[in-house]
This record gives sequence, structure tokens and C-alpha cells, in this order.
Amino acid sequence: MITIQHSLLAAGLLAASTASAITIDTVLVGNAGNANDSTGYGGVGYNYHIGTYEVTNGQYTAFLNAKAATDPHSLYNSSMEFGPSGGITRGGSEGSYTYSVMSGFANKPVNNVSFWDAARFTNWMTNGQGSGSTETGVYLLTADGITNNTITRDLTYGSGSLTEVWAITSENEWYKAAYYDGNGGYNLYPTQSDTISTDDANYNNSLAR
Repeated sequence: MITIQHSLLAAGLLAASTASAITIDTVLVGNAGNANDSTGYGGVGYNYHIGTYEVTNGQYTAFLNAKAATDPHSLYNSSMEFGPSGGITRGGSEGSYTYSVMSGFANKPVNNVSFWDAARFTNWMTNGQGSGSTETGVYLLTADGITNNTITRDLTYGSGSLTEVWAITSENEWYKAAYYDGNGGYNLYPTQSDTISTDDANYNNSLAR
């Protein structure tokens, strides 16, 4: 809700209002119908909410414990424990798997997540969490569709009967949320600015101090 192969961010397309096991903070991206940037990206014809932060190890662990005791869809990846960007461990045996967050990793972004893992997470969120389906929702996940990469999102799912609908953020939604200035133009940097400081660009704390 990104990109999605490395970390997961869900965009809520309707405001969340039901009680649930986990909550995801979102911010409203308004100014529906804005034009694309000169890059050809950023135009979105509707208002939407986007996750304030990437989905965390703690949130994804709640998903795993709810839906992956057997894990037929391989929602868990061993790199989540043994990889350099991991943060989630698995215990038990198939049919009774349990998942735990490594110490100090609960609020860090979940990694080693595929697009289909992300789609199942957002379906589960849309379907109320708990025992909610991972295979139906904004994404109708069929074996043929996954194999042929033909699955698209359906934001009309529920036909207005749901109080919240979640989906994987599209490239245009991402671009608008990062760069659009709200007045018909775009900033050069995702800091609401056309300039950037060394502190802003201190990726991975690489700047010597």
C-alpha cells in the first residue's frame, strides 16, 4: 500500500471506519481530476486515501497469524527471517504455523513481499480481517489470472455495502501523492519542495556527521 516487491503499502480508497485487529493510518489525496505531470504520470480522477507509512512487520505478522497457519499461498518468505531486511520469524509445523516479530522490527516496513502477497493482504483488509477471504475482494485471484498476469483491481467490489476498501497503490496514485502540489503543478522532490537538503537526502544514514 511498494516498490511492492520490496515493501508493501496499501492505499485505502474509502475512509476506514470499522473496528479491526490492525489499523493503517492514511492521508487524503484530493484535487480529483488533476492533469498528468510532464512525465505522463500523476493524473488521478478521484479522491483517495494512501497509507501514511509502509505496511509494517507487525501488521503483516497479524495477517500471517490470521491466514497462514498452513500457508498454501506462500504468504511467508524465509527471507523475512534470514534475509538482511527481514523481521518476521515462523514457528511450528504446517497446519499450526505461528509468526512472531523480531525484537525491534515491529514498526519497520515488511519486505520480501510479492505483488500477489500484497493483493491478498488488501483483500483481507477489505473483507474485514480475521477470517476474511484473501482470494476475493478488490482482486479476484484465480490460478489462471495469476499465471497469465491478467488480474486487475475492481474498486466497485461490494457495490457500496462496505465501509472500507483497500487496494495496492497504482503508479499514478503514488506519483500524485509524492509530487503533486495541490495547485495544478508538481514539485521536483517528494518533500513538497523544489529544493532538497543533505538531511532530506541522507539515505540509509550515509551522510558523515
